[in-house]
Amino acid sequence: MDAKDINELKEAKDIIEKFKKLQAQKENPTREGMIKALSEAQQVAGNEIVEVEHMQGDVIPMLWSDFPDADLYRKLTQYQQGIYNHCLKKFGQEVVDKLMDQK
Repeated sequence: MDAKDINELKEAKDIIEKFKKLQAQKENPTREGMIKALSEAQQVAGNEIVEVEHMQGDVIPMLWSDFPDADLYRKLTQYQQGIYNHCLKKFGQEVVDKLMDQK
């Protein structure tokens, strides 16, 4: 394994951690926690998240503070899908499956 592989593995693990933070908020949501998890996810998979949002009809950008809690909660799943799509494009199915299985 060379330095490039190690860096990619670290990046993939970081991205999956953001996915897991979204999941933790789905299980025990707080407004501040949802906003933080959504913001962090957006930083690593912004393009893929926008694609998912647009496919699901979310086309008007808003500030996090303007979203009601129910919409923030709904977005957790959208952002997880965006992160998943990003990982598939960048790392491939095999790497994603291994990282998603880690606890």
